[in-house]
Amino acid sequence: MPTEIHRPRNDVAPKRPAFLKFATALATAAILGGCSYTATSDIANPVVRKASWFSYLNADDLRVACSAGEAEGRIRIVYNADYYKDVRTFDITPQTGTDNFMLVSHMFGPLDVSEMNVSVRSPLGAFSGEPARQTLTRQQYLTLTDALQQDGFGTQSREGLRLHSEDYYWVALGCSQKQMTLAAWANGDDDLRDLHFPIVLEKVSGQVDPLPPAPDPDALKVPDPTIGSHRDSQDRNFYRTVRGNTLQ
Repeated sequence: MPTEIHRPRNDVAPKRPAFLKFATALATAAILGGCSYTATSDIANPVVRKASWFSYLNADDLRVACSAGEAEGRIRIVYNADYYKDVRTFDITPQTGTDNFMLVSHMFGPLDVSEMNVSVRSPLGAFSGEPARQTLTRQQYLTLTDALQQDGFGTQSREGLRLHSEDYYWVALGCSQKQMTLAAWANGDDDLRDLHFPIVLEKVSGQVDPLPPAPDPDALKVPDPTIGSHRDSQDRNFYRTVRGNTLQ
């Protein structure tokens, strides 16, 4: 038992605010690190998204369904154009009894998160957007998957690639024959302007706002003026790393 608890009350009291702040940070980290995105989760809910973004990005829900043979042909695509400025998500699901597919997309951001920072290196905030739903024909679906394969889906090897929240990147995951495939493209390692599938996706998604244009990978990156210090940058930014066909 630490001897500090036997000290006079006025010696302990000043430490409470710091302890409470630390406890809040730990609690937030536990929530963000421990919540899985499931088939019943709603990515449009900012609380759900904050708690399960890593799980959603890794398509944990699709992986479970895929291994059970219940996600054949399903695809998830995420475009991160600086997490705190613009994120697009696209979920494509075959429609039972038809040759059509349902594409549900969301657009998140931007948001000033200065008052939400609790000194935890994890994805905070970004407001929710109403989902856009669009029916795809089989031909549209095939055109998209052909473009994905042309860009390396199913054949690329990106072991160790880091996807940073403050950068631009694409992630695509799909289920076929109970196997998950993951592909990733990151600005700097790739020239995102040369990809084919985003052009197809933009045409069929039904989103009103166009996709944020990918930057020149050789251009000098300008520091974000909303970040006041190096510590602020550490606290709000995060990254995922490609490990096999997963993001960790």
